[in-house]
Amino acid sequence: MSHDLVIRDGRIVDGTGAAPFSGDVAVDGDTITAIGKVDGRGKEEIRADGLAVTPGFIDLHTHLDAQIGWDPMLTPISWHGVTTALLGNCGVTFAPCKPADRQFLAEMMETVEDIPREAILSGLPWNWETYGEYLDALDSMHPAINVTGR
Repeated sequence: MSHDLVIRDGRIVDGTGAAPFSGDVAVDGDTITAIGKVDGRGKEEIRADGLAVTPGFIDLHTHLDAQIGWDPMLTPISWHGVTTALLGNCGVTFAPCKPADRQFLAEMMETVEDIPREAILSGLPWNWETYGEYLDALDSMHPAINVTGR
């Protein structure tokens, strides 16, 4: 059987709490389809000898609320294996927000995040008022990892 991707001979940490083990991981589309000894070849193969192969990590307390506007890679957390980021921590979030309240919210976030108000005001599209619209706006920024808000 052919797979889209096979990661070979990695130290697999499956996220269940079980002890790590050596093996392969096959991926087809966006789904892990086999773990252990994977028969067949992958259209792409990665040698992971000596490397950990793990599920994604969730960062439950980020300060990327404004940064996502100019850095959809969400660095540096995406460099560290984080695959899901939760925005809206510290009791402050950018939604809901009426246009008349943007300046006030940016000034408050400037204090919390130590990011200049003008960077916040110019770095985000501000094309939302409701929380649902905010989530849609986050999605339209095409972040490199999964993003959700509080």
